[in-house]
Amino acid sequence: MVSVVGTLLALLVFFALFGIFLTQYVPLWMTDNESQFTAQAQVSFADLKSNMDTQVALGSPPVFATPFVMASQGIPLIAQPTTAIMNFIPSQPGVYANVSVSVGPGGGPAFYQNFSLGTLQVQLPNRYYSPEVFEYEDDAVIESQSDTHQILAYPPPITINVTGNQTGVTLVLLQMYGNASQTVSSGSQEVYSHFINTQSFTTVRAAPFAAVFQIGTHFPCAWSTFLSTTLRNSGLGAAHYTLTPSTCTASNGFAHPVRLNFNSVNSFTLVVAQFSVVVGVGVE
Repeated sequence: MVSVVGTLLALLVFFALFGIFLTQYVPLWMTDNESQFTAQAQVSFADLKSNMDTQVALGSPPVFATPFVMASQGIPLIAQPTTAIMNFIPSQPGVYANVSVSVGPGGGPAFYQNFSLGTLQVQLPNRYYSPEVFEYEDDAVIESQSDTHQILAYPPPITINVTGNQTGVTLVLLQMYGNASQTVSSGSQEVYSHFINTQSFTTVRAAPFAAVFQIGTHFPCAWSTFLSTTLRNSGLGAAHYTLTPSTCTASNGFAHPVRLNFNSVNSFTLVVAQFSVVVGVGVE
């Protein structure tokens, strides 16, 4: 009788301690794991952007490989790792950039060009930490938790220089080509960026002219917030531009345009960089 009671008490103590472990320590442990996993994804996107910016600036090296960690740490026998989903889409409806200038390069006729962008997205379906989506589009790294909680964690190169009554704008667009792919892996994944070329278009005039930049994106909140902040910090008067929308706007799962009109600029430079992107082992 004593041995039976002792065994039952030992089992009760074990299950009590095991319950505390499951309800208290496992969530904390996995939250830390997924937090680290999210930070690793952010660092990988920062490295990818840095590598591609270096290729644009130097025109070399022709190929860079950027590793992405695709799964968090788990808890042996208790909790499975969280696995990321990577999608590379070279072209999708509603995602684009276009630029128009009322006076073309060299004082020629009006210039207009539409660009498909290509996007690289990593979804982190975290169970204990906040679920996150990272997307690389038009040389910007976007971090999103919802339609209205998103930022341009690493913004694209856009320069607005105001000196007296002279305004100069420099804009860099980045296009990514390749085969559409989706990757789910328990290890790491390489993303290869193949530099193709850059093209530059510049218009300079003493008399002011108009220029328009419009981007179609699933993250209008991030883009409109970034552009609004950039314009305010540039010193450009509100009468010299129009931003639509000018505040955070929810996408509700659809692509939306964000349009920036420069009403009077004296110089406008557009740089278009083109890359071929390969996801996975091996280089085409």
